[in-house]
Amino acid sequence: GNVLIQAVMKDINVLESDYFGIQYEDKGNLVFLDPLKKINSQIKNISNVVLRFVVKFFPPDPGQLQEEYTRYLFALQIKQDLVNGLLPCNEGTAVAMCSYIAQSEFGDWNSYDCSDLSYLNDLALLPPLADLSKQELLGKIAESHKIRTGESKADSDFHLLDIVRRLEQYGLRLLPAKDQENTDIKLAVAHMGVLVFRGNAKINTFNWARIRKLSFKKKRFLIKLRTETSNVGDILVFVMASRDTCKNFWRHCIEYHAFFRLDLHPAPAPKPKIIKRGSTFRYSGKTQKQLHDLVRNSNFRRTTFARKSARTPTIHSRPTPYAPAVAVTPAANEFVINGYAAKTPGVVDSPASRASKSSVARSSSTRSGSSSSYKYSNQPLPPFPPPPPVDSDDDVSDTFPSPPPLPPKSAKTTPAPVQSEVSIPGMGGGEPRTPSQYAALEQKMIKAGFYSVPTHSDESEENYSDNADTRERSYPSSQAYYIAKEILTTERTYVKDLEVITKWFKSALQKESSDFLLPENLANQLFGGIGSLVALHQQFLCTLDDRLSSWEGRGSTGASNDQLVDDLMLNHMLVLKKYLGSLENGESLILALEETGEDSRFESIYREFELQKVCYLPFNSFLLKPMQRVVHYKLVVERDMDNHSDLQTAYQEATALATAIQERLKRAHNLQKLAQLRRDLLGVDNLIKAKRDFIREGSLYKLSRKGFQQRLFFLFSDCLVYTSKGVTSTNQFKVHAELPLQGMIIEVNEGESAVPNCFSILSGTKTVIVAAATQEEMDKWLEDFSVAIALAGRDTTLFDSPLNNTTGSMSRLSMEQSSEDGEGSVRNSMERLKPPMQHRSNATMHVCWHRNTSVSSSDHLVSLRNQLSGYLLRKFKNSNGWQKLWVVFTNFCLFFYKSHQDESPLASLPLLGYTINSPSENDGIRKDFVFKLKFKTHVYFFRAESQFTYNRWLEVVSSATVTSQRTRLFSRMDSY
Repeated sequence: GNVLIQAVMKDINVLESDYFGIQYEDKGNLVFLDPLKKINSQIKNISNVVLRFVVKFFPPDPGQLQEEYTRYLFALQIKQDLVNGLLPCNEGTAVAMCSYIAQSEFGDWNSYDCSDLSYLNDLALLPPLADLSKQELLGKIAESHKIRTGESKADSDFHLLDIVRRLEQYGLRLLPAKDQENTDIKLAVAHMGVLVFRGNAKINTFNWARIRKLSFKKKRFLIKLRTETSNVGDILVFVMASRDTCKNFWRHCIEYHAFFRLDLHPAPAPKPKIIKRGSTFRYSGKTQKQLHDLVRNSNFRRTTFARKSARTPTIHSRPTPYAPAVAVTPAANEFVINGYAAKTPGVVDSPASRASKSSVARSSSTRSGSSSSYKYSNQPLPPFPPPPPVDSDDDVSDTFPSPPPLPPKSAKTTPAPVQSEVSIPGMGGGEPRTPSQYAALEQKMIKAGFYSVPTHSDESEENYSDNADTRERSYPSSQAYYIAKEILTTERTYVKDLEVITKWFKSALQKESSDFLLPENLANQLFGGIGSLVALHQQFLCTLDDRLSSWEGRGSTGASNDQLVDDLMLNHMLVLKKYLGSLENGESLILALEETGEDSRFESIYREFELQKVCYLPFNSFLLKPMQRVVHYKLVVERDMDNHSDLQTAYQEATALATAIQERLKRAHNLQKLAQLRRDLLGVDNLIKAKRDFIREGSLYKLSRKGFQQRLFFLFSDCLVYTSKGVTSTNQFKVHAELPLQGMIIEVNEGESAVPNCFSILSGTKTVIVAAATQEEMDKWLEDFSVAIALAGRDTTLFDSPLNNTTGSMSRLSMEQSSEDGEGSVRNSMERLKPPMQHRSNATMHVCWHRNTSVSSSDHLVSLRNQLSGYLLRKFKNSNGWQKLWVVFTNFCLFFYKSHQDESPLASLPLLGYTINSPSENDGIRKDFVFKLKFKTHVYFFRAESQFTYNRWLEVVSSATVTSQRTRLFSRMDSY
């Protein structure tokens, strides 16, 4: 198999060959040719089999494809998938993709006589969309093709791949199966893991990080999961059509995991000495990282290639052995073993391809004659060389996704001698490259817009050879560019956050119950209203991404670079005004969900959903994202208004929107906090009241018979509640008591014998003595107590206890008659009121508990203004390499993803209590744009891509940390 695969790759002259494979049909299953087995052991009926050259591995981002030729082959595969109905999408997306296909194949509209639409004959195979006829659809494609005039064919391929990667079924081959409940589903494998579909809707994603083992037994496909606390988790079983289907899918999953997640391809399994048990199958090709390094470090020089035009005769059915397959897609570039091997269309007859002809002798036979096989010369084909080793003395650094990677020059400042250049056997164009040719190739690559987000395994960090000092940074450096890029990166996170509601939560409800459990009006607001926002922002995100691509040099535009997104932001603000009802609906949605939570079935689904990794924040906090996004637009646009008339108008519109929702946002945030505490604490089911406001939560030490014991206190506008952490597996905080604020007195304990940072709380006949961890913490509590007690004294309404009706009187009685040591029976009765529930360790209350700190409502409101997303490089204290991660900052926490396409974070880092400053000389960090985070012995270094992004990360991260110059960032009087 490997001999044939290498011969095909050599004939086609493709360098990034491991993205592709040779596929054939076996018993109704599409199977990839195994390079380690003989062909006659794989293909039983060799006389009538057709081998197809197809894309095998679909990367999440077309920027990971570094050659224009590779992207061209991928674009042909996408066209074939579109024609075959494998990419379901809406009308606008289909028309846009087809217009890029037309531009890539025919060039500008004026270059051909396109009035009769005959040039779109290939696209006439598209499946019908909605109520459009074929002629209407092709007319829309032609109109869209007109506006692509001036765009190069390479740019059209890139934009086509950039659109298709956002489709839910991009690169997927769905296989029918049944789950454990005998429900019809479909399985697929992608770069992120194993996906489960019901119809055309994705209902679950099992990321590689969650999967402990994949196996199959007869027709059953088994996924063994790991939990966060243990390596042993659930076992999911899916029943597929046949054993062959199941085994083929399992093998493809193994290959996908190895290609995208490993640094090096796995070693072959050792041969069993006695009895063979199980499969010894291993992926034998290069991993994506090896392929990336090979291309980056090679001296391969692409010879020109011709693009196949759809105007030539096209065969859409299986070709006969007598005629070459000339269909325009890789899927139809069929190599017929029965007597003829079709020459791949569109490839120039290069020296490499001519050499391959001499090494492969093709014999012919008639259709009825006996099957013939390839006759190979005695000289074996040279294998592809492994990537050259990285010099261990080089600095390890990075490349960011925005700037395009350039071919590496010598690791030294002096160019290497020409004689030391390495050529790749069998790849063609292996002549040595001179320094002047390097410079010319750099400009071509910049113009083509190549950039890279390499993938790496969980077990190791991503290391890069740092040639940044010897390269010329060609991507934009103006402040306007980085502001626009910040809007783009945060927009990606915002759309993902809304999809937690419209996609994941909706799917969880549908999976658990057929009657949906939600009132029709609430379902329409939750999934219809927010769903319309998702569609709006996805369109804005796509357009903004195209503008930034043009700005970075991948396209051309007549506008001034610094004003490329001005009109786009203005139009977006004007459109958002029409969605004001959906934007400010968060408060009513939270109230409606709290009322629906009285249904035990819905409450159970709600709590279980909050434990999923995709729900990385409390679920009801996602309902506030639309209002928070408007505020963020205003703050970002405000930074770059000078000399931008459209941005000034956009800022005015954003300010008007932010002003309109300001009070609603404050009320909604308070309601969200009360609703979340009602679920997270044991014994406060009556917490949500109209005039009750959350003020502060945090850790204090309370004096009891056993001395000072740590307790978690919650200060509201009418009462103080203190809790202790449970000793059960759920780690929930259980309420000990409540203290009304009306008539409360606070006394600071002073004197030589007093405990440091200690004060007394007097409420009625009860006195509670507490101590803070620091003077600063005590001052924060005293200020908030002073203001809250004064406001509570003016309130003449009767105090309404937040505790449960069945336990409120008991709790107050226990306060007066017994010490805290005697409250076990009360706590046990409260614990029985709610079902057991696990909690995220990054929840604010848990962080305050472990860090001995506190957070106020004003801190939360300030954090809403400081949200940021983007790529950073992370380095641990004792590690050597930098790891590139997509980082999201929100809710006083950093969330880490492998890339912005990931659905759920890999890990999180709560920042309360951390200090932030620049690395010291002793840290040994000799890089620019690096900041250091430290808490006790925990040290992290993060590196940004530019001075602007470094300043922005420093600004937003500082809002949740303490700087080296002062203990606390926020002024304690910021709230008042």
